[in-house]
Order: sequence, then C-alpha cells, then structure tokens
Amino acid sequence: MKKAFTLIELISVIIVLGIISLISSMLVINVIKSVKNNANKRSIDNYGKIVEIAMEEYQSRHLKYPDSIDQLEIEYTGNVIECEVRRINPDKTIYLSECKVNGKKVSDNTEDGYYHYGTLVLTNEEYVDKLGNNIELALKDYYKKNNKYPINYRLLDLPKLDKDVICNSQINTDGSIYLNNCSVNGKKVKDYTYGNILYKSYKTGNKIKYNDMNFYVIKDSDENTEFVTLLKEDALLIDEVNEYGVGHVNMYPSNGNGGLGKAHNHNGYGGMAYYSSANCNSSDKSNCKSDYENSEIRYVIDAWTSAKIKVSDLHKDELGYESRLLTIEELRNNLGYGELNDVNENVYSFSYSKDYWYWVMSEYNGSESEVYCVLFDQKISNVDVTNYGGTVRPVVTLKKTALK
Repeated sequence: MKKAFTLIELISVIIVLGIISLISSMLVINVIKSVKNNANKRSIDNYGKIVEIAMEEYQSRHLKYPDSIDQLEIEYTGNVIECEVRRINPDKTIYLSECKVNGKKVSDNTEDGYYHYGTLVLTNEEYVDKLGNNIELALKDYYKKNNKYPINYRLLDLPKLDKDVICNSQINTDGSIYLNNCSVNGKKVKDYTYGNILYKSYKTGNKIKYNDMNFYVIKDSDENTEFVTLLKEDALLIDEVNEYGVGHVNMYPSNGNGGLGKAHNHNGYGGMAYYSSANCNSSDKSNCKSDYENSEIRYVIDAWTSAKIKVSDLHKDELGYESRLLTIEELRNNLGYGELNDVNENVYSFSYSKDYWYWVMSEYNGSESEVYCVLFDQKISNVDVTNYGGTVRPVVTLKKTALK
C-alpha cells in the first residue's frame, strides 16, 4: 500500500516550485531587458555613425569642422534617441553619453552606469578643471586629518591623470584652489584659470612691511581685490628728497634767487616747496600750478618709487596712479578727518606725527602756489609754499601677492 504525501510535504513542493518559477521568471525578464538594452546600444551606435557622416559632410561643405553637434543636419529615422552629453572631441571624434532610447536609459558596466558611444577626449582646459576638482576633494580630506591646509597642492595624494598637468597655484583660506599658468604635456594652456584667487583682506590702519619699509593701509581691501593702497609710515629723509628731486623740484630753502635749492631739514626728514616748474618762484608765480599731475613733486615720488618698489609689484589704483601723494578725499572719507570745509578745522592724527606736516594732493585751491598739507599743529591749512616746505610721504598701490 502506497503512502500518501502529507500536507507539509505538498506545501514544501509547492514552495520549491514557486521559487523555481520566480527565479525562472526573473531570469527571463533579465534576459529580455538585456536583449532590449543591447538593441538600444545598437541604436545608439547607428545614431553615432550617422552623426559622424553628417560631421564629415559639414567639413566638406564648410572646409572646417563644426564647433558642436547642434550645427549638424542629422537625418535619422530610427528610435527616438536623446543624449545629455553630445560632443565633438578635440581629435574630431564623436562622444555620446547619458543616452535614452524611446525614453529608456541605456545602461552599461561603466562608472556612471551609462552606455557610451566613442571615447571621451578631454580638452587641455578640461584637464586643468579635472586637476582642480581632484585637488579640492583632496584638500577636504587633508584638512580633516591635519586641521590645516598644505602649503602646496603637490603635497596631496592625488589621482593620477593620463596627461601631465602642471600649474601655478594658490590654496585659498576656504579650501578652494586657484590654478593659472598651466601646461598639459608641456603645452601651455593660454588664458585659462581654474577657480578664483582669494586675497588677504586689509583694513584701514593695518601696518604692513614691504622692502624693509613700514606702510599703513589707507583703504579697506577685501579678499576679492588684488591690490592694496598704502601710505609710507615715515616721510622721505632729507637726503632722499635731495637725491630724488635734484634738478627738477624747487626745494626749500631756495638758493637765494628763488630757484632750485636743497631740501629743508625737518629733523632729518626732507621739507620742500611744491612748485610745478623750475621757473616758479616767490616773485613770479605765472608758471606755478597746484595740480599734482603737472607738479614737479612727482619727480620725487616717481624717482623714489623706481628706487624702492619692484615694477612687477605695482598696480594702478582707481585714480590711475601706481604711486602718488595722499588725496584730500582720503583724509576726509577714509582716515576719519570728516568734512574739511573749513581748512583750519582741527583734526586728529591717524598715522601722522604731530612734529611734521606732509604734502597732500588736492584740487585747485584758489592760488597757483598753494596746496593743502597736514601741519605740525594737526590742522588742515592752505599753505603758501614760498614760506613753508612740506615733507613727503608717498602713497603706493601694491599687488597683495607682493606682500608677505
């Protein structure tokens, strides 16, 4: 007598058969998906070949290759193909990626999961971008481990690119990178940079040393500004004024005939008259001008600048000067002297010594031989330069990269 199956045995058999059926169904579905995906790959391949034919026809008609695929007349009547990435490589090959056929993603065993037609060939600019992206990712990891950024990106562990990319660089305080003067496999990438350079910020009143000389910042300069405007802490020495102004500037006291003389001695600093011409003197002021642009005091400023400042460190400011005198507007607006409608109004010292007074640029002041200057009694005054000699403190505008 045959023994019948128990209920448990029947249920077990049903479950096993169900699992086998499910697995089989999944395999069949995957096979179908794979077949459809492969068919879509072939559609993309066919589309890519038609694009290549269209590009060659364009080249024949125009004797040059197009800048983008959008310029081509593509005659394709197959499935609807949409690709997010459609580009003509630098070597004039076609690259298609992130494509959909009839709205369906075409996948492949690639890093981004998409099927690619052709091979992506980067431009030299894109190699610079790729290096920049790699550096910024590595900087984040470096900062997490060391709580600071390295002095140079070459100290980072970076993924190796298939081309040799070398750039000048600056690591900004926020962990971003600025790359310029780059080359790819020895070929210079012209007029291309990655990122933005963030400069050090300076506030009015900051003291800065340059070339063993002390300066004061006289205008705020934020991290997006590449230059800073500085006022020399000390006036020029009497020997400097004599050296830089010789043969050009009417310096106080005169030589006895109202002509050229040596600088007035202000405790070692050089006082001088503010004339625009060697022919200007106390008796004949017809050739005298107070306009700084036409004044001979510029000989002193320019000669001092040439001797003390590297040309490559200079930057023209918004007034169009690399070096000059302090302006009356800077006294009013930036240095806290307020409204100076009354030229005898008391003012407080910013970085001036009460023992000296200094030449300051101004507009025409009613007399061709008179200009504003800061007096030893800390008043702004209209001074007749026939009787007084102001000391000189240059203003220079420097690139921040020149400052330590």
